[in-house]
Amino acid sequence: MPTTSASDRRARGAACLALALAALLSACGDRQEASSAAPGEAGGSPAPEAPSAAPATATPSASPSAMPPSTFGERQLDHPDDLQMLMLAYRLEGREPPIATWAGQQSRVAYADEFQRPALLQDEQGRLQAIYDGTAEVGRLRMNVSAHFGEYDSARGGYYLDAFMPGSVFHFTAQPSPSERAQRISLQVDNPEELNFWPLDAAAAQDVLTRNGGLRDVVLDSRLRITGINRRSEGPVITARLEGYAIGNDRYGRPVSLGERRFAPAGGP
Repeated sequence: MPTTSASDRRARGAACLALALAALLSACGDRQEASSAAPGEAGGSPAPEAPSAAPATATPSASPSAMPPSTFGERQLDHPDDLQMLMLAYRLEGREPPIATWAGQQSRVAYADEFQRPALLQDEQGRLQAIYDGTAEVGRLRMNVSAHFGEYDSARGGYYLDAFMPGSVFHFTAQPSPSERAQRISLQVDNPEELNFWPLDAAAAQDVLTRNGGLRDVVLDSRLRITGINRRSEGPVITARLEGYAIGNDRYGRPVSLGERRFAPAGGP
């Protein structure tokens, strides 16, 4: 066996120590990699990396902006009178009308004796409450509008009506009790398109005039969808979109149907 010097033994010792340190560092690195990979393996497959700017999913109630826009109801109020329009304005504004006060101010209640007054007051309250209840879920209106058409316009091919002119507004005036001041309610038609032209060829236009007895007065059975309400100094203004009208007449109790106009919904073709 060859002899070794002290310097040879020191060199071999240093080499062995270096090999041992390298093996120890390699083992520690393997354990660290295994530890960092463990959470990704728990779900059975690695999850794909998500972009850091991905939007968070929110439920509709998470914020006010996520809530759907408010809409009006689908019930139709046919041929409303002034008091019905006043009650409808209260409904659309989310206000309760002072029904008890109005009922107590009615003449037959105010001037009744103390024996009859309670029953009459209850009767008036029921009448007014029924009118207000009849406006629930109303989002459509049906109204008869009187109109007159002029002479035939051969250049455009049709008649012009003097109703539903640009910026048309209908006014209603209601006095809910003798002690209250009259209140005005306005109904503003907000269609941007032309509404008062009745397109007809010459033969059809002549037939209309004949069937209407040579008269140019007609009634427009109109249907409108409520689009909003706002309050101005003169009172509430209900805005609505005209969806169409049937053109006719009812002279001497004999209805005559003369035509119809329909208008595309807002945002439609």
